Amino acid sequence: MLKIVFAIAAFVTVAGATPLCAYDYNASDFAAEVVSYTPGGDIKFDVISFQLFNDPCTALGRPSQVTTVHSGLAGEANDAPVNPVHPPWRAYQVVTVGTGGQLTLKFDHPVANDARNPYGADFLIFGNARIHILGGTSWSSTSDPEVVQGTGTMFAEPGIVSVSADGATWFTYDETTDPRADTFAPTVGYEWDDANNVWGRELDPTRPLDPNIEAADFTEKTVAEMVAMYGRSAGGTAFDISGFGLDWIQYVRVEDDPVLGGTTEIDAIADVSCCGDYRHPRPTGDINGDCRVNAADLVTISAYWLASVPQPNSPAAAADIYPDDANVINLLDLAALAENWLLCTFDCD
Repeated sequence: MLKIVFAIAAFVTVAGATPLCAYDYNASDFAAEVVSYTPGGDIKFDVISFQLFNDPCTALGRPSQVTTVHSGLAGEANDAPVNPVHPPWRAYQVVTVGTGGQLTLKFDHPVANDARNPYGADFLIFGNARIHILGGTSWSSTSDPEVVQGTGTMFAEPGIVSVSADGATWFTYDETTDPRADTFAPTVGYEWDDANNVWGRELDPTRPLDPNIEAADFTEKTVAEMVAMYGRSAGGTAFDISGFGLDWIQYVRVEDDPVLGGTTEIDAIADVSCCGDYRHPRPTGDINGDCRVNAADLVTISAYWLASVPQPNSPAAAADIYPDDANVINLLDLAALAENWLLCTFDCD
């Protein structure tokens, strides 16, 4: 029977291929509506535009990828990619919650408590926290990512975070044990291309950073080394809603912390993406549940021809792939594999 499978595989290899893809921007990945904003005290103004940091609409959409170099001089117009030591800080990029303030945003869809999400994270909050630069200097338009180093300490202005499914009943993350808004991990817009000494492809703002990485790990690391540690992630502070017993949420609220003080800034809130979520369905022909139709599925077909497929070693369960329990691999699976060869719907690079 294996001979039959591999003979037909020759047809699979000449089937039409879909190019692999990088992060595919979609506005629904991010908070889409300002429900309410109560500006607190201590809201400062942008030293270039002289606008107050009080526009809540700046917290909608994706996090900033580029921001102005902070020289402190009015009229400064040089921009540079956002990185761990150079966060977004303009009035058109972030909104300040402020002392006693509160900001409530809403997604245009339910954000699921999805165990398949990387590291169990369900949403990410992007602020303007940053790693301090070794030597106390500031990032400039001529700073070299392969030279500038971090201290392993950071500037952050933690804000209290609450979530709700209906906008009426709220659940608040513990102020001492749970994550806060506008803390680690600082936003990164692009990866650093060591080979060409340039900023490369954009990073994924729906992918959480490995939770084992913390600010102290950036001690005496260059900016280029820090960015490499992010992998494909654009950073952001990760939040898991499983502790509240909720299946999903649609509202996120950020409030001033009266104890710690500071003036929390918010740039964006993102729904974490994963294989099989509302925007990344598993394609027909994806036998092992990794949202790709490729040689790994062919291997599974070859090994379990006319037999029940085992629990796949992937985020998806066999029951998700074969919801009607018709889980015997046969010619229909092989045909689907040929039709969708190299199709990918998630994490395609």
